[in-house]
Amino acid sequence: MTNNDFESVFKLKNVSIAYGFSKAIDSVSFELKKGQALGLIGANGAGKTTSIKALLGMLRVKSGEVSILGSSKCNPQVLRKLGFAPEEASPPEYLTAKEYLQFLAKFKKQDTLSSHQQIEEFLSWFELDPNKLIRKYSKGMRRRLILAQAFLGKPELIILDEPLNGLDPLMIQKLRDKLKAYRSQGTSILYSSHILSELENTCTDVVMMHRGSVIMSDSVDNLVRQFGSVEKAFATKVGGT
Repeated sequence: MTNNDFESVFKLKNVSIAYGFSKAIDSVSFELKKGQALGLIGANGAGKTTSIKALLGMLRVKSGEVSILGSSKCNPQVLRKLGFAPEEASPPEYLTAKEYLQFLAKFKKQDTLSSHQQIEEFLSWFELDPNKLIRKYSKGMRRRLILAQAFLGKPELIILDEPLNGLDPLMIQKLRDKLKAYRSQGTSILYSSHILSELENTCTDVVMMHRGSVIMSDSVDNLVRQFGSVEKAFATKVGGT
């Protein structure tokens, strides 16, 4: 591998965020290198979503440093180079799925022809009715729509926060294949999920969080070799804290 293969895509260094007098995350540090698929794991309240929001500039960082795609903050230029599927999202219900993706493609400044082709491809791939109003979509359909918008353009970084909620097993398999295809083309991935077996199938590396702190960072291969699985590593580490 060349030095470029180890280029930093984002980095959190000693980042702390507090809600009132309570720290949500405390001196959190982890990094994503180019070409990696990094799994962010931890129980509810561990600080996973807070860390993602800190990375994206959605929360005020009390102390520490954040860098993402070569910038110290997540400005519009950075946003155009990444895709984000939050755990909770409320796309405009008065739009159709196609209209929603068209709006986001304009924000990413895609040319009309390529965005049209990509939107048609994603609507078909995620099995979405292009002309149905979002307000008539089921929970599972909305989840697929939010995932579709994360792949728009040619993202250098895709961030998925609990992406499997509401997906059936076949769509989970399709998403796994889609992520592997994008990573093979140079896209880096941050993947937060409670389904640790899926992270083991999708990710190259893991950051484990507990009570607002990082308690372990290692490759999936090392964890499987040492503990047998990512799930067993998590149970061992968290159970021992």
